[in-house]
Amino acid sequence: MIQGIKNIFTTEQVEQAQKLYASLSTEQKLWLSGYLAGLNQSGGLLESDLVNGVNGQISVNSAVENELNLTILYGTHTGNSKILAEQTLEIAQQRGIKATALSLQEYKVRKLKEEQNLLVIVSTHGEGEPPASAEDFYNYIFGKKAPKSLNVNYAVIGLGDSSYAKFCQTGKDIYQQIGVLGAQSIHDLVELDVDFTDQIGDVLPTIVDNFQKASGIEVKPEQENVATKKLGLNEWVEVEVLEKVLLNGKGSDKETYHIELDIEDAGLVYKAGDALEVVAVNDYELVDGILSVLDIDRKEEILQGEKSISIEEALTSSFELTVITRPVITKYAERANIKELDDIIGDEERLQEYLYGRDILDLINDFPIDLKAEELVQLLRKLPPRLYSISSSYELNPDEVHITVGAVRYNLNDRDHNGVCSGYLADSIQEGSTVKVRVKPNLGFKLPEDEKAPIVMVGPGTGIAPFRSFLQEREAKESEGRNWLFFGDQHFETDFLYQTELLQYRKEGLVNKLDVAFSRDQEEKVYVQDRMQENGEELYNWLNEGAHFYLCGDMKRMAKDVKETLLQIIKQYGNLSEEQANEYFKNLKSAGRFQEDVY
Repeated sequence: MIQGIKNIFTTEQVEQAQKLYASLSTEQKLWLSGYLAGLNQSGGLLESDLVNGVNGQISVNSAVENELNLTILYGTHTGNSKILAEQTLEIAQQRGIKATALSLQEYKVRKLKEEQNLLVIVSTHGEGEPPASAEDFYNYIFGKKAPKSLNVNYAVIGLGDSSYAKFCQTGKDIYQQIGVLGAQSIHDLVELDVDFTDQIGDVLPTIVDNFQKASGIEVKPEQENVATKKLGLNEWVEVEVLEKVLLNGKGSDKETYHIELDIEDAGLVYKAGDALEVVAVNDYELVDGILSVLDIDRKEEILQGEKSISIEEALTSSFELTVITRPVITKYAERANIKELDDIIGDEERLQEYLYGRDILDLINDFPIDLKAEELVQLLRKLPPRLYSISSSYELNPDEVHITVGAVRYNLNDRDHNGVCSGYLADSIQEGSTVKVRVKPNLGFKLPEDEKAPIVMVGPGTGIAPFRSFLQEREAKESEGRNWLFFGDQHFETDFLYQTELLQYRKEGLVNKLDVAFSRDQEEKVYVQDRMQENGEELYNWLNEGAHFYLCGDMKRMAKDVKETLLQIIKQYGNLSEEQANEYFKNLKSAGRFQEDVY
């Protein structure tokens, strides 16, 4: 076939076609694909016959076969990327496309240069980091062993939370880097927020359309803009609060609640390490303050979907008010046209400093503008549910699910601020109340399959939640593996969460080692990483004996410090160089023996 093309076209014509194709926009290339596909229907050549090539070697698709191969790769922490990958796979297969979907963790990176069409669906974890399942792929495409040039059509869907500074950063990085390696984008980067089920619309079918067009395959009219069916998420269920207990003692600066929910007839099933999504309700005083400062009648009706509801009801239950995201402040600034606000948005450091802790009422007070009810809701983000690590084991008690909630409270701009869901659960929910919940799988935070494997758990504050679940699970299954827990908080007397249970577990032998750090019980603060360092040699021995290491809690400070301490322990007691210690740590993560759930 290659020789046949050379007989039809001169080398100069082939080079000119390649240069022309490289200069086209995505839209122009897709149009050209369709045009050449039309020629192909009457025996003409495929687009790829003319313009695909690397270093003078022409890559040809058979005009007779006209078959599309699509590889869908997903990197996920909670499972959303996998859901979208499976949905795309179904759309592709319905169209007769030869498609496969698999985790980035399972993907053999050496196959990348052989791909014809590639869709990557990936979430962003922590502060702009790839999820553990995507780390090897991420490092590969940015490393020295990455292909020098890729001859592949590709698209990337990024998932994230726009309340974070590095929204969809992993998706952005992968999209850019695959392009740098020479691949051809068939769709702009797709960035999905936490309410992606509302955003996804026709995105998946459109991406499949574009892969077909870019491969010279005609998209039949009945295939275009096929709406995706309902994604495979659990249904919301309304459950009753059985028990609500304040875990902190009198005089504590913290307010942490243990909440037990009745799921006996709810049909919910969960695994140790999973999270529970809770539907939040905004605080009445915050809603009232926003409506008052904007002089909007709380009874004024606005259209939500196909029905009209009052603006008060909409703000209470449907829109994010306690957090300002970048898209929200950007839309607000466009409406306000205030130079000082524009200057803040134009400076990343100032923007993040401004956004931290402020809510919508702060924004309106800082930069007043006139807004009608409909204009206000058009600026706002939908109110996403809040995630809480489940602190109970289904194996031990299948009729209940427990969560551990730290109430977020602070004063800013001479106003008291509360976390939307933690405030709701702390102030508005009592025993006998009902809340809407659903289980959120946490695929990257699971107990080892080998029940004899030892585990090390580091969970200060509310980070203890999943480890209570782990311990209950191991108790229920009578697992033989050793368990070591590091717990920390401010004061022993008031902040030792689940103290009675943990001490009983230690007495019974379920917890083999329990190391605690209460930072403010002495002049010099002591944290969980200090306890790790004190037990460094034994901790390293546990790792060498196959222990799995788990970390849960604050992402910005604690998690970073714990990981740095773990690296130093590996380096010191393994007598390793910095490079060797990093490789040891990388191997722990690749083997699923280092897992974190940070927030």
